[in-house]
This record gives sequence, structure tokens and C-alpha cells, in this order.
Amino acid sequence: MSAGKSTTSNRFAKILLAVIVGAAAGAVVPVSAASATPSECDQSGIPDYYQVVVGSSPDLGDRRLQLWNGGAFNYSYARLSPRYSGEQVWADRSLRGMPSSLPMYPTTEQVNANGGWKQCGPFSSSESSLVLNWNTSQQRHYAVRACARTAILGSFCGNWYIDRS
Repeated sequence: MSAGKSTTSNRFAKILLAVIVGAAAGAVVPVSAASATPSECDQSGIPDYYQVVVGSSPDLGDRRLQLWNGGAFNYSYARLSPRYSGEQVWADRSLRGMPSSLPMYPTTEQVNANGGWKQCGPFSSSESSLVLNWNTSQQRHYAVRACARTAILGSFCGNWYIDRS
């Protein structure tokens, strides 16, 4: 029973930290990665209990770019809502596992210094396909982020996120 309470306390602490870091880090980061195809994704259509990563999901007023993180199968995806005609959404994932010395919300420079990233998308829909955020067999945590392209804002991304839960 105490293990369940510990897990709940840890999740609450992670969510609280995500809110604080996200508020302090700034909402939108410009994009500089080259466009890729959906073949750069790691998976699609895996049912799971997905939750929004608060510190990595910028609030754009009446619009939301969100990074959704799976609770059981270690995948993440990007969602733009509402999405209007002509807009695109994608998810970025680091090519290598991120060192434990990096913070939960690393900078783009830190991700680049550790091998760079790949782009899953862009998709002309409200959601991207899935990218792996934690490889259990190789014990690697990847950095992931949600990105979008709109007529008004151009291309932009939320903060990078490393799920170490």
C-alpha cells in the first residue's frame, strides 16, 4: 500500500515540477530541424493512458500544442487543437538516449550536443504518430517535444522533455 502512495506522490511531484519549469522556461521555441517524413516515427496507434506533459506544452491562448506521454508503453505524440486547414503537427525525438546529468527539460543545444534528433512528421492532422520516450531494454531515456506549423505563428515547438519515471 505504501508503494502506491509513493508512486502517487512521485507523480504529483513530477506534475508540479513540470508546471513550475514550464512557466519559467518560456512557451514557444523556434524550430531549426529539417523536415522529415512519417517514416521517422517509432510507432502508431498504440492504446495507452496518455497524459499531457504540462511543462512542455505551450498555451497559445485559444490554441494548444500539447505533448502527450504514455503511461504504460513509453511513447509520446504531439497534438494541436484546434487545428485548422493547412496546419501541420509533428513530434521530435532525440536520436540517442539522454545522459542522466541533463535536466528533465533540456535545451535544444543540449539535445544537439548528444546526437541531435529526428522528426516524426509533419502530419496534416491534429495528431502526430508516436515516438519512443523510454527504451526499457536498452535503459535509454529520449528527449521528446511537440511541434507545429501554423499560418500565423510559422513553425514552433514546445520544450524538450525527458521522462525519467
